[in-house]
Amino acid sequence: MVKILSTLGPQIGKKNLNYFVNNSDIIRFNMSHNTVEWHKKNIKEVKLLNKDKLILVDIPGVKPRTLNDTEIKIKKGDLIEFGYNKKKKNLINLSNPIPNIKKNLKNFSISDGSYNFKIVEFKKNYIKGLALQTFILKKNKGLNIPFSNYDDNLQKNKYYNFIKKISNLDFDCIGLSFIQNGKIIKKLKKIYPDKLFISKIENSMGYKNRFEIISNSDAIMIDRGDLAAEVGISRLSDYCDNIISQSIKLGKPIIIATENLNSLMYESSPSKSDVINLDHYISKNVDYIMLSDETATSQNWKNTITWLSSYLSKKILTKEKSKKLNIQDIAQNLVNQNILLFSKKGLFFEKISNINFNDLIVFTENKFLKKKLELKKNSVAILVKFPKKNLHEFFYYNIDKYKNIIFRKKNFAYLINVIFPRKNSKANSISIIDKKDFL
Repeated sequence: MVKILSTLGPQIGKKNLNYFVNNSDIIRFNMSHNTVEWHKKNIKEVKLLNKDKLILVDIPGVKPRTLNDTEIKIKKGDLIEFGYNKKKKNLINLSNPIPNIKKNLKNFSISDGSYNFKIVEFKKNYIKGLALQTFILKKNKGLNIPFSNYDDNLQKNKYYNFIKKISNLDFDCIGLSFIQNGKIIKKLKKIYPDKLFISKIENSMGYKNRFEIISNSDAIMIDRGDLAAEVGISRLSDYCDNIISQSIKLGKPIIIATENLNSLMYESSPSKSDVINLDHYISKNVDYIMLSDETATSQNWKNTITWLSSYLSKKILTKEKSKKLNIQDIAQNLVNQNILLFSKKGLFFEKISNINFNDLIVFTENKFLKKKLELKKNSVAILVKFPKKNLHEFFYYNIDKYKNIIFRKKNFAYLINVIFPRKNSKANSISIIDKKDFL
């Protein structure tokens, strides 16, 4: 079942914390918002309720965020200036330097691409844009400049300094924002070997170096908001699918973030587009659906968690009823392998006779089966008398006795034991045997 990662915010409150913790598989703390003291207090409260609950601290990276103390009304057509370390009237200051901007770039955005600006002018630590919408700029919102490269040394120092600042907090996972390569992850893992590192692929360099990043991470978070704003909305779906595919190949858990159920922030039931989005990523075999503003800032957070938990449970029940895999089903996946089969009456062979094994050695009491296997390439049948007890000794004795036949092509084989051929019998088993154990 797909799991739930929920972001803890001021809306939860201490009296509701128990419900929040019990209905979330991982608790996320977004360190880009609120004070370190606030996070420390609430992490402690979560661990008091459930000391084994995984806690993810999502630490700030190099993305510039606005430092406005109050909300700012911006009208369509307004000329807005953003700058880093600039003392200038009517300029909105930023938390980090502006990245290297690609030449001929025409637009940038605020708040995960929600609000767009046409570039009028830019310099090293300064960018001016023409607002293309009327909106309210809330506090601490991220600036996205497409196809930009961030300074790796700045990124490294940001990570190191922040993790050091929060190292006394009781957390389990570290979310690395705007990661662009795997080198930093390797270094951090050496310094903090007891932490799990979750890399957020959310810009063009992160996507370009995704194999290196995925290989060195413990899990991958796809932040679709920043990724769309950084690489363009038309590329988002393909990029997400490629990151998911690569992560699955490398066996890394996948977290889907940003606007999964935003409609539930205002309504009791989700929109059809949110449900279709959810189903798409469930079908892609992701591991976690992340709730961000849906739980961190919305008063409807409880309904959102309740609805999602119920929906994910129903998805399991409505799937094709998971049939128990029997030995025959598993054997279908052993094509081109060396197979050692113990089957007293040989009935099981008929069920797998269509599989092209690399080599098939059958121990049986069925004399007719022995003749049949003599007609089939890559197959040998050995007549033996099956005992009523001490089956393990019986297996070992015969494998050792006929090891030159069993291991004639490879140094290992899959041992299939079908002593009790009833469907789904737990007595049946598959094991891997190695030649070196019979020398």
